Amino acid sequence: MGKRLKSLDIIKGIGIIMIIIVHNRHFIMQDMSGLRPLINFGQMGCQLFFFVSGFSLCCSWEHMTTSNPSGRFIPMSLRFIFRRYLRLIPGFLIIMAINWGLNILLADNLDFLGFLMNREPLAILTNVLFLHGLFPDYNNNVFPGGWYIGTAFLLYITFPLLFCIFKKLSRMPSICLAAIPLLLLGLNYCLLKHISVASGYEFYPYNNSFTYFLFTNHLPCFALGILLYFYEKKEFCVKCPLAVSIPLLIATTYLSIHLYLLPEQNYIYTLIPSIVGLAVYWLAATLIHIEKKRLSASKEFAKTCISRFLASCGQHSYGMYLVHSFICWYGLKTLRHFLTLNGSTYNDLLVYWLVFVPCVLAVYLLGLCMEKLLSQIDRKLRPSL
Repeated sequence: MGKRLKSLDIIKGIGIIMIIIVHNRHFIMQDMSGLRPLINFGQMGCQLFFFVSGFSLCCSWEHMTTSNPSGRFIPMSLRFIFRRYLRLIPGFLIIMAINWGLNILLADNLDFLGFLMNREPLAILTNVLFLHGLFPDYNNNVFPGGWYIGTAFLLYITFPLLFCIFKKLSRMPSICLAAIPLLLLGLNYCLLKHISVASGYEFYPYNNSFTYFLFTNHLPCFALGILLYFYEKKEFCVKCPLAVSIPLLIATTYLSIHLYLLPEQNYIYTLIPSIVGLAVYWLAATLIHIEKKRLSASKEFAKTCISRFLASCGQHSYGMYLVHSFICWYGLKTLRHFLTLNGSTYNDLLVYWLVFVPCVLAVYLLGLCMEKLLSQIDRKLRPSL
């Protein structure tokens, strides 16, 4: 698995476009839009990133430990986590500073409400340390879509221990590895139910609530990515027929959407992220199978503009994530302002679909510029780590 898998880039590309799908509707879509609930499913693009992160971090960890086989676990873990922090923090600080300036200029002085930023010192500090995923008051109001990076970083912190557990159990029958995500799902359900009851249901895990965002709620999906990595050491994806993986992909995707559209009850959002993760598992298994088998259909698919664009989006997905708020929040808020001048109205679904492709392309181009800048910064920050 030394070769970079294009399939993982495609999955990340799908993920970032799903996020644009849901964030594009903030200021354009109105409540009466019939497709709004289905469009909101785009938020599950984050699960695609959590899954791919689990898989990709295994490659990074094994590369690091192979080059330093005598290293001790705790120092190696701290080094690994610090490297991840240095990869993420420069872009985060740049975009947070720009948002701060935009808040002062637009929200404070022009009464133009795009993304309203919490500028309390403790809110800023917890976000800069990527620990805001542990604080309900600061989790998702300092940085646009900032809950994701807080949750992701806490998952990175758990990774070294989780990887070691998988590695030890990999010597046992394969079913033992598959039990880990299931166990994490059960433990998370018990934890969130206890938190909910203990708080008098103040922290019930509704969609987009603090407990929904909590990293333990996404740990099973993250672990599924690690699971596929260990299974892939034995060529699981190539050995798994498409006649098996594709029906399972369709079934788990349908189940994910069906559960998502149900009323929020019975702690359903402690389950949905993991079911989506399972759908991503079978998506990855299908794409990797095609990629490694080099089927004739895959060669044609690889040549298509869509697949190349998705892969490129995946390769630059962090940059796109950082900058997408300038289009999805500020850009579309401005568009809505002009569309509703003098009490005018508009067809929200029509406008939403008309601006979707231009928005994706704009985010992509801005993301490319951001990634180039971050690459230059990264080369200066992490050469000796």
